[in-house]
Amino acid sequence: MKRSPKIFYLMNRAYAALARAADRRTKAEAELSLAQHGVLFALSMNDGLTAGHLAKMLSMGKPSVSGMIDRMAERNLVRREKDATDGRMVRVFLQAQGAAVIARTNPVVKEMNAALLAPFSDEEQDVIGRFLKHLAENAEDVLAQTAKEESE
Repeated sequence: MKRSPKIFYLMNRAYAALARAADRRTKAEAELSLAQHGVLFALSMNDGLTAGHLAKMLSMGKPSVSGMIDRMAERNLVRREKDATDGRMVRVFLQAQGAAVIARTNPVVKEMNAALLAPFSDEEQDVIGRFLKHLAENAEDVLAQTAKEESE
């Protein structure tokens, strides 16, 4: 009988190693944690997100992201602003200094990504990308099913 790969263990191990390496590089380049880089990157792609949206994108708790945004605002990387149409909602915007930092750190992250994929052919890279996308989608489905079963 063929043994199944221990996907949960292997993904967790790979993520931990990647996160440590990327965190070291972004800290060396810009005194920025990997999570802070994630905030800047998300805002560079879609400025004006809420802390809740950023928390979901980064798979972090809203209080953790809120504290991180406070620290980033102190460094003039981002700013908080009340939503123009809903004053209860606060949006986060990239400041010029944050844009400069992301411009400096994005090439570092791209370089790391390229180095990770270098041993693989284009076809293998496509398979890796599809695998990770499907794995993430399947994990969401499993989580939703588990939540449904627990509520019944």
